[in-house]
Amino acid sequence: MGENKHINELDAFAKKYVKEIEQEKPSADFTASLMKNILEGSRSKVFKTKALISKKGWAIISVLVLAIVLISFKSTEKSLFKTPELNFSFLDKIQVPELLSTVSLSKTVLYAIFFLGLMIVAQVVFLKNHFNKKFH
Repeated sequence: MGENKHINELDAFAKKYVKEIEQEKPSADFTASLMKNILEGSRSKVFKTKALISKKGWAIISVLVLAIVLISFKSTEKSLFKTPELNFSFLDKIQVPELLSTVSLSKTVLYAIFFLGLMIVAQVVFLKNHFNKKFH
């Protein structure tokens, strides 16, 4: 109950002092001057993006990468990068046709997979066209 008394007192206090505040009216050309300030401000403070790496920097990076690649392939006797010898003899032991021969799918599952793929392709095409129209 005491809280409501304080709220009512604060409300009365605020109403009393709000009535005493004089109302200000903007000048006749307020809108025109405001629009002028907005236009001048937007012209003077244009944000220009700057590349993180300049064209000169990219040229230097490209030359360095190219030099490293060419130097590593120049001498065949001694190279900077040693590639390990790979043995792919284990591939002969894997018999893929026998693995797939044990899997059997019903026609319903095959149709479902086909239509799922078809719907994914259709959605990609539709969404690509939608976003191209929206952003271009």
